[in-house]
Amino acid sequence: MPWSEKVFQFTSKHEGLPVSGQLKIGDTIYNFNPENTFACLDFGRGVWPYSVNWNWATASGISNGKRIGLNFGAKWTDGTGMTENGIVVDGKLTKLSEDIIFDYDGSDLKKPWILKSAITNRVELKFVPFYERIAKSNLIILKSEVHQMIGHFFGRIETETGESIILESMLGSIEEHFGKW
Repeated sequence: MPWSEKVFQFTSKHEGLPVSGQLKIGDTIYNFNPENTFACLDFGRGVWPYSVNWNWATASGISNGKRIGLNFGAKWTDGTGMTENGIVVDGKLTKLSEDIIFDYDGSDLKKPWILKSAITNRVELKFVPFYERIAKSNLIILKSEVHQMIGHFFGRIETETGESIILESMLGSIEEHFGKW
């Protein structure tokens, strides 16, 4: 993301990565099967602006026998001519160069959110949260406030080949972030 000659960001987000292994918490063991367990690798580096604001949506799962990964963002890339938006279906990326509109009630983030592509009809989703995680830091000149909503996506996405895929209750998250650093 080239905000200026001195302020930039490189982001690499890998959605829908199969996961295998185990996690033990106390006496409980959770087994991860790569057929139905997924992760997102989110890696970024750069010289960021002092003040930042973004929305981010991410989800991975199976829909109609296809492995789906979603990555949508807003506000973070405004004015750069670039986006971090993409749909991954069975390991194939459909890059979305258009903005994704996040329509939500900022005074009640637990209400449903609507996500739609700004120009085409490639993204038409509703996100229904069931849990909110809040993380705040305030060190006077360094501040961060993240509201991360966990919930389910419902609706439709479309690949670059025109394939329409219906999502019914795909687990994912959406966040609203404000920061100064």
